[in-house]
Amino acid sequence: MFRITKTLFAVLAVAMTSQAAFALRPQEVVVVSNANVPESVSLGKHYAAVRGIPAENILLVKTTADYLVPRADYEAQIRRPLREFLVSNRLTSKVRCICLMWGVPVRVGAAAPKGKAGELMALYRTAGTKVQYRLAIDYKLLGTVARKFPTPTTDGLAPVGKLFESPIPAPSPPLPSQAQLKKDIDKLFEIKQAEVARLHDPAQRRIASRQLMGLQLDVYGLEGLIRHISKVKPPNPPDMLKLTRRRDEAKTRLEKLLKASQTSQNIRAAMDAMELVGGVHRTVSHANKWIKRLGQSDASVDSELALMWWRNYELIGQQLNPLYWRVPARTASSKIPPTMMTARIDGPTAVEARRIIDESVAAEKAGLKGTFYIDAGGKLPKYDLHLRKLRDFLLAKSRIKVVIDEDRTTFAEGTCPQAALYVGWYSLAKYVPAFTWNTGATGWHIASFEARHLRDPNSNEWCVKMLQNGVAATIGAVEEPYLTSFPIPEEFFPLLLTGKYTLAECYWRTVPNTSWRLTLIGDPLYTPFAANPQVSVDALPQGLAPATNRGPQTPARPQVAPSHPATRTTASPSPADRAR
Repeated sequence: MFRITKTLFAVLAVAMTSQAAFALRPQEVVVVSNANVPESVSLGKHYAAVRGIPAENILLVKTTADYLVPRADYEAQIRRPLREFLVSNRLTSKVRCICLMWGVPVRVGAAAPKGKAGELMALYRTAGTKVQYRLAIDYKLLGTVARKFPTPTTDGLAPVGKLFESPIPAPSPPLPSQAQLKKDIDKLFEIKQAEVARLHDPAQRRIASRQLMGLQLDVYGLEGLIRHISKVKPPNPPDMLKLTRRRDEAKTRLEKLLKASQTSQNIRAAMDAMELVGGVHRTVSHANKWIKRLGQSDASVDSELALMWWRNYELIGQQLNPLYWRVPARTASSKIPPTMMTARIDGPTAVEARRIIDESVAAEKAGLKGTFYIDAGGKLPKYDLHLRKLRDFLLAKSRIKVVIDEDRTTFAEGTCPQAALYVGWYSLAKYVPAFTWNTGATGWHIASFEARHLRDPNSNEWCVKMLQNGVAATIGAVEEPYLTSFPIPEEFFPLLLTGKYTLAECYWRTVPNTSWRLTLIGDPLYTPFAANPQVSVDALPQGLAPATNRGPQTPARPQVAPSHPATRTTASPSPADRAR
């Protein structure tokens, strides 16, 4: 789900050239460690020392050591202290990147929807519960078909209860899930159709057939009823021409309502039209889809922190990244808060985090060497085009060795020696040990949940295993991010291969969204090909490379007034700071 708020439209209209000042420097990085985790503190100091980051750029926050931090604790223990720290230490015009160390939580939990989002959530929950209850009742009624033969008290097919005995059997809570109910109902419909066909008494068969038609209408709407009549050819069916005309009219009305504004009246009208077209099953699906969508306010901590200076932005779904290279760069506006680049030096244990620091520096000095492995043949052929475009670009414009696999399977175990770079898919949470990773190797596996258990050494997710086996930088999702959230491979890797831009810059220049579920794991200052560039900047698509004729510029200074001076170790929010 893409969210575009009024603020974001302003960003698109006047994207900040002040944030196009690339060539990230150590003094522009703030290091955030968890004061409650001694190894996090030592890692932060080690990283700052190795990279020449000033000691005054190190912040210790007091927060949970768990993978997940609740939304309220994220605000109070991480976001607000960081804002206050930068303001109090006069770093707001200097720092452009946040580096989170191992020990700082990876994922921030969902927030309870507020305002209009909260009202919509309540409406969909109420409506969804009602229609799911009806679906459970329909399943109970379906079980009586061809067993009991009450005289219908209606000449039509609705309401369905008038075709059955009273009282209607009430389902016992808790209700089964919609998916389970649909599976059970579909199976039972097949059984009951066969039972009705075997009835010898014409009167009983007529009653049972009307019950099946009534349930088809209730569960699957006019579309289901029309399919049922066409397939089963029951006795005395309704006029098919009238049914089809009625369905088409309802579909036209539904399409208009779904495009209309999300008012309570329009939502209820849309769900009524949806029920007529597709039955209570489709209505439950629609309500559940919106409940899930309105609850999508979780994110990776680092992706959320990219908007740390923004106030009152929508938390539902993702925000378009203002640093993304396809956002047009125009005159800067002091009213638009800056977007921070972020990354984390992390892994299943502190061992991997320290190795990332040391090996990134070593590989940078020597120049990353090895083979670029590209694994196409994933779930969607259309997305494989991106991987083939990357291959074609590299063969034409770079000096790096490229191996591409276009089979539907992943690279086989042990078939990828001396791997320097990798991108491919699709083996969900099942790492394949195909690679021998060279020092400083970089890449990621395109799949839904590869950083969901980043802190679990026993996980078989790609982020965990790649880090354990020697990768220095990777990207992973803490929850379903959707395919369009990943950096486009033929944008990210050519930029990295120039050796002119750091890992953080390449990522934030090419990742489309922020306040979302991807996390960049690696040293944000890492420039793998600084010593041995593989691609000329001139070979990049026009606009992908940051402008080189501008010197560093000062980002708009956030207007934040903490109620008390921040210290290096802090956990208390400013009472005056009501950011969201």
